[in-house]
Amino acid sequence: MRSSLRAEVNVTPLVDVCLVLLIIMMVVTPLMHAPVELPKASEPETWGAEPARSKVTVSFGPPVAIRVDDDPSPMGEEALETLLKAIHAQYPRREISLRADRRLAYGEVKRVLRFVQAAGFPAVGLVAERLDAKPGP
Repeated sequence: MRSSLRAEVNVTPLVDVCLVLLIIMMVVTPLMHAPVELPKASEPETWGAEPARSKVTVSFGPPVAIRVDDDPSPMGEEALETLLKAIHAQYPRREISLRADRRLAYGEVKRVLRFVQAAGFPAVGLVAERLDAKPGP
């Protein structure tokens, strides 16, 4: 009688490994939700914190009036240029976004973009409304 090879998979070691992994997960999972206590400081330091508003929004529309951060009073081009340079000197990483009425000529928008670029900001975000947004009153 010849001995024949039997190709069978022994499942016992696989089940043993799976049970050990299950037990480890059951022990470790409750420890992951333990509260973390941070050290307390009486006078915490702020490291280069910017004011609450991280974006400066330059908005203008018919009639052409430049406003910064939804300030109701319009601003002239010289004042805008001075303000943008002062903001860039203090916060060089601040984001600038431009909100322009769609009825404006591109040349007017481009002029404000030049002011932002001249102040030293490398990029400008252009604000757009959603198509499904309802018009305001």
